[in-house]
Amino acid sequence: MRTMELQPTRENLIATLSENLLDRNISLYRFVSLLDHIEGCQSISIDAPWGAGKTFFIMQAKLVLDAFNPITSFEIEDERETIKGAMYRFMNKSGENGIKLQPQVCVYYDAWSNDNDVDPLLSLVYSIVTELNSDYSFKQAPGALKPMGALADILTGKNVSDFFEALKSEDTLKEIKQQKSLQATVSEFLDSLILESGNRLVIFIDELDRCKPSYAIRLLERVKHYFPNERITFVFSVNKGELQHTVKRFYGDGFNASRYLDRFFDLQISLPPANMRKYMEKIGLDSGGYAYETVCKAVIL
Repeated sequence: MRTMELQPTRENLIATLSENLLDRNISLYRFVSLLDHIEGCQSISIDAPWGAGKTFFIMQAKLVLDAFNPITSFEIEDERETIKGAMYRFMNKSGENGIKLQPQVCVYYDAWSNDNDVDPLLSLVYSIVTELNSDYSFKQAPGALKPMGALADILTGKNVSDFFEALKSEDTLKEIKQQKSLQATVSEFLDSLILESGNRLVIFIDELDRCKPSYAIRLLERVKHYFPNERITFVFSVNKGELQHTVKRFYGDGFNASRYLDRFFDLQISLPPANMRKYMEKIGLDSGGYAYETVCKAVIL
């Protein structure tokens, strides 16, 4: 039996974007436009209940930003034009003259899948190194690879290829904590990466509210302390209510979790619901019955 769940596969992301099947293109346009106008180091939270399509939304946002960054490589170049065309068509219908976005290099980080005993700083930097090395072409800027290797050497004492294995070592963080230059090295690496690949770096962090409390708190604090770069934007997709429970499980029930999270999120956005009726009509699941539609929505999301 074919699953009805709308998975965030590349095919689904592009198809729903191209046809605006979730009726979220206007929200997507406004969001990427917001990212385009941000100045300084910013952290944004996108808040919605579990199952509301937060992962789908931020992955589509990443696709749009990737499409408008000429440094980003696409295995199928037609995909770039399809994504840009969807935005252009939407702009024309809305009476806009067009859309121009500054080149921004993007990274997607699934915090839950990396929820382990490794320090989040190592895991996040590793994800940046590996994802950009595989998704972006540095042939025109070979110098960008050197800071990556230098950073990996400092963090692990090994080559980039051994980075992941090094993350399993319990002694790795103890060793690098003794090096006062770590923050400066991280900053130098990120500066070089941005210089070679775009005007800004956008890091999408997903599923933080599903992580163990200790890992979630450490990740937030590592971002705060090690990534104060003026050209970096962090986007956290969260269920804020659940994330507050996570904070309280770490600090205690009497702790003010809402005020604590306000320290980390400069801007908090509520994600509008997707138009599931429109999507169900497209795939032939719309019968007009309330109970039927309710079940379909639960299954799809």
